[in-house]
Amino acid sequence: MRRLVACAFVVFFALTAGMSSAQHVTTGTIAVRVVDEHGMALPGATVEVSSVQGTRHGATGGDGRLLLAYLTPGTYSARVTLDGFRPAEQTGIDLRLGQRLELVVTLAAGSFADALEVQGAAPVVDLSTATAGTALESEALARLPVGRRLGETLGLASGASSGGGTGVSNPSISGGTGMENQYVVDGVNVGHPRYGTLGTYARGYGALGTGVTVDFIDEVNVNSAGTEAEYGQSTGGLVNVVTRSGSNHWLGSVFVYLRPEWLEGDREEVRLTGGAVSTAGSRLEEAGISLSGPLVRDRAFLFAALDPQRETTTFVAPQGFPLASLGETERTRETLAYAAKLTLNLAGGHRVDVSAFGDPADGEMGPQSADAMLYRSTGAFSSLEYGGHNQSVRYQGALGPEWLVEVAAGRAESDFYETPSVDEWQVTDYTTAPATVSGGKGLYDLSSVGESLQYHLRSTHLLGAHELRYGASYEDVTFDWNAVYTGPPIVLADGRTTDSGALVNVVSDPTFGKIYRAVGARFLSTRTSTVESWAAFVQDRFELSRSVTVNAGLRYEEQKIAGRGGSFTFDDNWAPRLGVVIDPTASGTMKVYASAGIFFARIPNSLPVIAFGASGGRVLRADYYDAALSRPIPDGVLAGGTTGHLILSGTTPTKFDPDARTTYIREASIGFEMQVGDHSSVGVRGVYRDMPRILEDLGTASATLVVAKDPAVSGVNYFISNPRDGYPGTVKDVGAFEDLTHQYRALELTFDRRFADNWSLLASYRWSRLWGNYEGFFRNDNGQGAPAQSSLYDFPTNDPSYTEIGVPQYGFRGDIRYLGELGEGPLPTDRPHLLKVYGTYAFDAGLSLGGGLTAGSGRPLTPLAANPATNRRGEIPEAPRGDGIETEDGFAARTPWEWSLDVHADYGFEVPGGKLVLAADVFNLFDLQRVVDYDQDTQLAYRVANPDYGNRIRYQEPRQVRVAVRYEF
Repeated sequence: MRRLVACAFVVFFALTAGMSSAQHVTTGTIAVRVVDEHGMALPGATVEVSSVQGTRHGATGGDGRLLLAYLTPGTYSARVTLDGFRPAEQTGIDLRLGQRLELVVTLAAGSFADALEVQGAAPVVDLSTATAGTALESEALARLPVGRRLGETLGLASGASSGGGTGVSNPSISGGTGMENQYVVDGVNVGHPRYGTLGTYARGYGALGTGVTVDFIDEVNVNSAGTEAEYGQSTGGLVNVVTRSGSNHWLGSVFVYLRPEWLEGDREEVRLTGGAVSTAGSRLEEAGISLSGPLVRDRAFLFAALDPQRETTTFVAPQGFPLASLGETERTRETLAYAAKLTLNLAGGHRVDVSAFGDPADGEMGPQSADAMLYRSTGAFSSLEYGGHNQSVRYQGALGPEWLVEVAAGRAESDFYETPSVDEWQVTDYTTAPATVSGGKGLYDLSSVGESLQYHLRSTHLLGAHELRYGASYEDVTFDWNAVYTGPPIVLADGRTTDSGALVNVVSDPTFGKIYRAVGARFLSTRTSTVESWAAFVQDRFELSRSVTVNAGLRYEEQKIAGRGGSFTFDDNWAPRLGVVIDPTASGTMKVYASAGIFFARIPNSLPVIAFGASGGRVLRADYYDAALSRPIPDGVLAGGTTGHLILSGTTPTKFDPDARTTYIREASIGFEMQVGDHSSVGVRGVYRDMPRILEDLGTASATLVVAKDPAVSGVNYFISNPRDGYPGTVKDVGAFEDLTHQYRALELTFDRRFADNWSLLASYRWSRLWGNYEGFFRNDNGQGAPAQSSLYDFPTNDPSYTEIGVPQYGFRGDIRYLGELGEGPLPTDRPHLLKVYGTYAFDAGLSLGGGLTAGSGRPLTPLAANPATNRRGEIPEAPRGDGIETEDGFAARTPWEWSLDVHADYGFEVPGGKLVLAADVFNLFDLQRVVDYDQDTQLAYRVANPDYGNRIRYQEPRQVRVAVRYEF
């Protein structure tokens, strides 16, 4: 019944709005209210707003209001005239992306010939919404010491902190992992089809590229709380980006940016028992061009840019290590970032935007993966081809004075191809001290190809004091994946042959000396998947009084995931949202606001490509007597500490609980913001989030039953459901599932001064706690990116048999109950304290100085043992979360505080035909080399101790210097 109602809901939207708009805004709105000196509404007043793209005009209605929508973010001026009143003007109106700026203009009695009356400063506080976030404008980014890629700018936002293993481009926003944000550029969801990340994401590489550089960006808006009903599919943050547009003036630039290796500070060397490959240096070179201007004045505008980049990282193997003979070895990656945008401002307030952007790239044959030089040969070297291409087209217009519509379509493509240098098994010999690795690369993505087709609609009606919005969106995502292991296929003890190679571990044995354990091999490497998502929303913004605005909305979402092996639909996802904004002084310079809502996670293609991708299963363990893997060890023989020598996983299709529902969070926020002076605001807000339900794949057999090969366990197969206390049931009732906990609490203080009177400042302090036993779509414990399919619940967590039987009989380590309620504590991305201060000052002589200070708590530390069934390290806690470990620097519950000071300077002077700008940025000015991470893994593999447990494994990046020359014309 609910689904039928939802279908009718969307059909109604389609019939009333045609193909109305997009779910993600790329423009802003100026809402003008014209009143007389007594505050009475003035209908019929003529309003003109002007910018570099020309002038828009209209007349106020009976309530003295006029809504001018679909304006390119930027600086505007407004002029208001009415017979019998003196004309008024307001300048310096700074309109931001997605903002609905409320502009009140007061007209004094007089004649049109009277002197123009200049109103006060434009408002800074947005009284229309309870959404919390940070706006990053291109002008500010150009004057600050920040990276030039989109992902490198997100750390300036107040709600964002390190995402750990998801990299700098995918931060943790308001307690979510880096795989739970949504990234939208020019209305296109550019999140990776499989993981939802910004940039092409691949195993062992993290996020590669972003598709957008700072030179392409007009504005970035990072929403961290209070998002309204027209937005969804995120349990983290919403990152909305609009690229530059042309104007009525032809402008352009030619630029060169260099970050040379010889200007880097000295790097602290990581010293590990097995020999750690060091990064000797890195350099980045880019040169590009941009051009923008009018094709038809006031009507048609063009922006286009190219930004080729070449990044090189130099590695050195330690003395005595086989690859030390290579000396300094370079990893090179080249990217051709591009962007183009056509904007048409048609008569009657109609607008069309067409944009395309991308970042095709390749990596030369070499140590492309992070651990490629840890092997004893160049067998783990590889070459890469990757990147994305994105296009969008959007119509926005007014079908009447009180009816606004939008229609949008987009396409996002993300590809990744890897070619290894050799096709051999990867062999890890644990009988040597330290363990040695040889052979091929092991698991790699031969191809990973995704495409997303997106269609959005929105309609807005102005009904008196109500601004009613409604709309729908549809997205069709396909993802094909071919992941293989290097080396020839292997023949198992049951006579079956795998599709590709395997990882081979050499394990000591008192009877046979050593045995050879193959893991990971698959029966079918090529997989395919689709995810169809659609959503509908209705949102009403209305004024209870001149001082109270209410935003009430309801959103419905549905997803169908499918592959060769089946399909499943997640429906009945109703997400109510409520926001209240109070202007206590009725002056437009202050607001008290609160919001509450439910947000459902977007299930990316990672789940169906594995669950329904027709993989045919994989090998968790296959033991052999010989290195050629020709003589399988039969079950029942005691070897390698076990009598079970063939364990398979996923041999039957993944089963879905028919009542399974998708992950969601509940959120509540409250805040206060006040304008200070003409261009600044200060604020304080509190945010609370929890996760009442998660979607995960569950292994219902305990680890002891699996390792003992109990007859009741047929391989290791999974069940997709919503785990909770006592549900689902387990094999032989051994162990049980528990309620999961994920709670985020934060208090944020902010100061935001837009660039004016030669200076700007963006500052924030956040106190927060992220607590529980479930992190989210990314598991930092072991670096696992598997949304809704992490290894956290491969076995029931509340299982006393793990320690009572598994530890003494099978050599298990840790206690699996620490993955459940017994182990609740600070989650891996918990950062209690975080301070950010970024400011700039421009001198009249052409010199501009900027600086950025960041300081924050380190990450919590937890000792982690290997999984006894899957052999994966970093899986089973040996203590509650955040309990601390013994490091080479002594016992520590967290890594040390991290802080860095970055500085920027640029000097511009006039030259024939334009302006020449010389710039320099120094990152980590004081060359701090503080420890960023320790090795928390007590084991390298099941029954194999980690000699580097507690050692330092990563330091801060050293001081780096970037210099630039720009010619602007």
